Amino acid sequence: MQSYKSVTRLASCEIKVKNSRFIATIAPVLCENDANEFLSQMRRNYRDASHNVFAYRVLHGGLLERQSDDGEPSGTAGKPILDIISGAGLLNVCINVARYFGGVLLGTGGLVRAYQAASRETISTAQICQFRRLVPSRLVIPYHCYDKFLHISRNHGYTIQDSAFAEDVTLDIICEEAAATGLQNHISALSLNARLSFGEAYFGVITQ
Repeated sequence: MQSYKSVTRLASCEIKVKNSRFIATIAPVLCENDANEFLSQMRRNYRDASHNVFAYRVLHGGLLERQSDDGEPSGTAGKPILDIISGAGLLNVCINVARYFGGVLLGTGGLVRAYQAASRETISTAQICQFRRLVPSRLVIPYHCYDKFLHISRNHGYTIQDSAFAEDVTLDIICEEAAATGLQNHISALSLNARLSFGEAYFGVITQ
């Protein structure tokens, strides 16, 4: 997998259905431990809620999905939230919905609709980005190659994150993993004196 869609930050919203309050919070998580830490914090934040329902999907040695109804009728809460996450095509996210019972029973269908509505709303308020497989690299080039490389980087999407000017020019670069071979070829053609080293690939978002 070279990319996936996820959220970049925590977001929250609240809806009311027949006097019950549903407070949904979505968070980016990278593994099951991250999800459990987030859920522990939600339980502390909403310790007085009638229910703290959750679902998450993470990529961690394969696809891992978990959900909990937390005392709601089976299949009316956690699974509907998980369906919304999956339907939105999101990975590495966790949603917690805290429900404060308002005294009116919603029935199984009403619960499903309420938890799904809260989940959709919090997703709509979150910042969603495409996370791509990225490779960090360090390039050391002679000064006379610097302007040429700037032109190459603009045309091929290589992002310069940091630069240092000493005896040579040192550039810290981020590119998509699929473009790493192209970067190496460009540097080889640019100068025999250029030195390029790659770091470990990771999933991330390139910010300009």
